[in-house]
Amino acid sequence: MTTRPRSSRDQAERGSVAVDLAVGYVPIMVLVALVVVVCVRYASAAIDVNAAAAAAARQASIARTAGGASSSARDLAATMLADRQITCRPRTVVVDLASMRPGGTVSVTVRCTVKLSDLYGLGLPGTVTITGSSVQPVDTYRADSRSGTFATARPSRANTGSPARARADGEVLQ
Repeated sequence: MTTRPRSSRDQAERGSVAVDLAVGYVPIMVLVALVVVVCVRYASAAIDVNAAAAAAARQASIARTAGGASSSARDLAATMLADRQITCRPRTVVVDLASMRPGGTVSVTVRCTVKLSDLYGLGLPGTVTITGSSVQPVDTYRADSRSGTFATARPSRANTGSPARARADGEVLQ
């Protein structure tokens, strides 16, 4: 087996891969790591806003009056977002009570404008708006707070004309 004699040029390039790695690849890997951190922080903020919307909708669905539903949903969303690490300025909570009746639904939409510097911790300029929505059913068998009786949704009629019966878990039987 013959070996090629080493030239002075080969000796001069020795260790150049380490320099290429330090100069080229390390900054790219740091940038990739920062992008991953940014994505995780944004996803965490979106999860917080969606959780606040879901909790507010649930709170509104168990309220007895429309005024109480709206105010309790707004208060709960504000409390939940205040406990998180994101700063929502301004924050809007839209409570849709148009279908608030036994068997109906309540929906809540939370819009949160977050400064990028608060979200990422990197001092980035600008803002991003994160929106979360949730729809919760209003209990079909709920007590009427004024009379103390149970108010139920009127059962629907099937195509056959027979009255439908509702089970305790909400499933409609024909």
